[in-house]
Amino acid sequence: MKSRTSELTVGIFVIIFGLALFFLAMKVSGLSGTNLRDAYDMTAQFDNVNGLKPRAKVTMSGVTIGRVTDITLDPVSRLATVHFELDGKLTSFNKEQLKTVKANALEELRYSTEYTEATPAQQKEMEKQLVDNMSSITSIDEDAYIMVATNGLLGEKYLKVVPGGGLNYVKRGESIVNTQGTMDLEDLISKFITGGASKSSEKATDAKISGESADAEASFVE
Repeated sequence: MKSRTSELTVGIFVIIFGLALFFLAMKVSGLSGTNLRDAYDMTAQFDNVNGLKPRAKVTMSGVTIGRVTDITLDPVSRLATVHFELDGKLTSFNKEQLKTVKANALEELRYSTEYTEATPAQQKEMEKQLVDNMSSITSIDEDAYIMVATNGLLGEKYLKVVPGGGLNYVKRGESIVNTQGTMDLEDLISKFITGGASKSSEKATDAKISGESADAEASFVE
């Protein structure tokens, strides 16, 4: 009887342990729910996304703000187009912040040459257009760039948004233009070898030119 009870206890423990490992694997792999609030789609193009996969996280300042949804290849530019969802609650301004952003943008507009040279009617239209265009902006500025980063030395690939500090902001549904793709180890080695070879050839060329100059001077003296 004790043997059957022990076997049952061990069996239950193994099942619970297996379920815990399963949910942990789901969490680490990003296959569990994303829990994105007020989600919206964005895109970015990269010259190399090797190792990046759908469901990879998107972060800004160390905070997860979204997930990669799809990766395609643009047949015209031959660049990898990464589609990703962002959390609207984490990447949008609240009402008070939006007022400050609009005030700063209007102040910058009023100092521009185009604004000062316009008529009062044109100035009002420019201000209205600026305010209307800021209705769906994100907190990601146009000077920001997005890069394919790695967790640790050999960890998973993910997208990292680095703010730029500008006063113009990317709208929902637009693309982040400034990108930096994956830097493969093979590329680094190739660049290192190519750089070393080019430097050696430059030195050889300089030495050859110096030798020819010396021979010419010797001939002239004779």
